[in-house]
Amino acid sequence: MSAASRGRAAPRRRGCGLALLAAVVLAPGLVMTGLAGGARAMEVGGINVPDTYVVDGTTLRLNGAGVRTLTLLEVKVYVAALYLTQPMHDGRAIEASPGPKVLTLRFLHEGSKAQVERQYRAGEQENCGGGRCSAADGPDFERLIALAPAVKVGDSTTYIFTAQGVTVLANDRVLAKFANPDLGFRLLNGFLGATPPSKTLRAALLGMPG
Repeated sequence: MSAASRGRAAPRRRGCGLALLAAVVLAPGLVMTGLAGGARAMEVGGINVPDTYVVDGTTLRLNGAGVRTLTLLEVKVYVAALYLTQPMHDGRAIEASPGPKVLTLRFLHEGSKAQVERQYRAGEQENCGGGRCSAADGPDFERLIALAPAVKVGDSTTYIFTAQGVTVLANDRVLAKFANPDLGFRLLNGFLGATPPSKTLRAALLGMPG
C-alpha cells in the first residue's frame, strides 16, 4: 500500500489490501447511528446508495461510490461507498484527516470464507511484502481473517474509521472491536492508496472521473 499522506509521519503497518471483503475494529464507546433516516440515495450498480451516514451524532456525506469488478468478464463483486465529513478528492488527505470516515460494501456476488481469506492473504503480500509493514499488527490481522465471514448477494460490510481505531460491521452487526488506528489506516489505504482493488473504483470513491 502507499505511504501515508504528506506531512504525516505514518508508522509502518501491516496492510490488508482487499479485493473481495474487508472487516473489523472499533474504539470503545463509539456510537454508531448508521444510515440517516430519510437519506436520499443514488443508484450505483443497481444498488441504492444513501447520501449520508451518521456516526456518533456526526452526519457524514457521500464522497463517492463505485462498482468493483473482477476478471476480463467484469464480474460485479460489490458496490463501495465512502462517507466523509466534507468532500475530499485526494486519497492521502482523506487518510490524514482527523474526522470519522465510513466505507460501506454491498455485495453483488457471493464468496466462500476460503475465497475471502485468499483475498486477504494476497492483498497482504502485495501491500506488505518485503517487511514494508509492522509485524505489530499481525495478531489483529489474523483475528480479522478468522472473523471474516463468507458473503452472499445482498450482504454488507461497513468500516467506521476514527482516530482511535476502526469498527467493522457485517450486515450492520459488529464483528469485533480493535483499538488499532494502524490497522484502520491500512484498511482504508487498501482502497485509496497506490494499490487499490482497481483504479476505477479508487477514482469513484474519490469522486473523480474514472
